[in-house]
Amino acid sequence: MVNSKFEFTNIKCYCPVDKFCHVEYCYLKSVNRSYKYFSARSNIHQNPITNFTVNLALLKRYNGYKPFLYNFTVDGCKFLGNSKAANPVSKYFFEFFAPYMNANHKCPYDHDLIIEKLPASSMDYRLSKLLPFPEGDYLFNITWLIIGIPHGNIQIYGSLS
Repeated sequence: MVNSKFEFTNIKCYCPVDKFCHVEYCYLKSVNRSYKYFSARSNIHQNPITNFTVNLALLKRYNGYKPFLYNFTVDGCKFLGNSKAANPVSKYFFEFFAPYMNANHKCPYDHDLIIEKLPASSMDYRLSKLLPFPEGDYLFNITWLIIGIPHGNIQIYGSLS
């Protein structure tokens, strides 16, 4: 039997439009050798948000990061309004973050967006047990768009070995 293990290697968060939001914190924390988690908080200055889209691109490192398997865009308000009828791939990736974030309700959003203590073990389970991915270095690039303009971005780098 072969076992894989996912580990975070880096996290980058930014808001390209300063008037829209400010990243308060975005970090990886290693509690011990086996427990590492990711936390981020973005302060939203233009509330309420009533319409947005999310683009998720999964990239794998070959000779630089190249597109791998998934790159899709979802209407965020429509998805969160009825996630049971949503695309199974977008639902699969949303469930990586849903238990650890406060953005899992219907629009409008009138509060800061928070992802708190997303453990590497959760990502490990979803990437190696639930739907096994091949070993390698990955980048999850998540971009929030409003009227087609990028307003927020999280890049999660990890290694599956």
